Amino acid sequence: MEVLAGLLALAWLGTAAYLALVLAQVRRVRRELRQQRQQDRHEPSTLALVVPALEGLTAEVNAAVRRAGEATSRSRAEERRIRSFIADISHDLRTPLTSIRGYLQLLERSELTAEQRQKVQVAHEQARAMGALVDRLYEYAYLLDSAPDLAVASVDASVLVGECLLGMTAPIEAAGLEAQVSAPASLPLTTDREKLTRIVQNLLRNAVQHGRGTLHVSLEPGVPGGGGLVLQVSNGVPMGIDVDPAALFERFRTTGGTRAGRSSGLGLAIVKALVEQLGGTVTGTLSAASLSAASHSAASRDPASGSEPPSALILTITVALPDL
Repeated sequence: MEVLAGLLALAWLGTAAYLALVLAQVRRVRRELRQQRQQDRHEPSTLALVVPALEGLTAEVNAAVRRAGEATSRSRAEERRIRSFIADISHDLRTPLTSIRGYLQLLERSELTAEQRQKVQVAHEQARAMGALVDRLYEYAYLLDSAPDLAVASVDASVLVGECLLGMTAPIEAAGLEAQVSAPASLPLTTDREKLTRIVQNLLRNAVQHGRGTLHVSLEPGVPGGGGLVLQVSNGVPMGIDVDPAALFERFRTTGGTRAGRSSGLGLAIVKALVEQLGGTVTGTLSAASLSAASHSAASRDPASGSEPPSALILTITVALPDL
């Protein structure tokens, strides 16, 4: 009896030891997979012990890892191809556009009738709009392909935002937007002045191009005691326009509510790239317009004039930037 009990005890100890080794192998495989995910590697995992069930599981995991690696490689190759295409097409379009503008200027200096001069002016406007689209393509391609070169300095964000708003006064008024600003008298930030300026300008241009009603710009300090800032740009969204906040920052994303009827769909993608270079985040949210705001928006337009419909939604883009 004692011998049987001893044998059972030995069997139990052997089984426990074997299970401990198996669990150690499982933990090792899990650790390998976590390290591969953190280091963006895709390599097969192996087991030191031959356990049919675990070997089968490991084979399935390795197959999934291999497929994920292949998908990642294809995605990166496609991303490189798209970046190269954007850079090439923006570069190739600049030269003929420059020639078109030059010939139009020469044509303007010749003797033209009033009707001919008007047509040349229309051609000028179209060439200028196309040039703006090409410039956006070039800027986006440059941001994607170049490592961020930051010229960090102390900047008064309140003054910078005010200067950008002053520079956009004419387009804001032409778009029929009522600008409201909420900002402290001074808000120091350690960042790249040029990139922050481009962020603000692109946000304002997006509001001018797509917004309706009131343009509200809010600037406030970031985390208390932690520096940084939070910039919010809000504007009304035309009724009937479908806006997906989660897809706002995708390249070539357009909504159909463009005033000029032409948009590169890159303005907010450029904002996202610049914000990330400055170590910040950018998000978009939709909220219902207040009854008073909607009433004011409707009252400020004369339906008989064929003007734009009132806004039922408010789009708010929030940029949070740290001190660098």
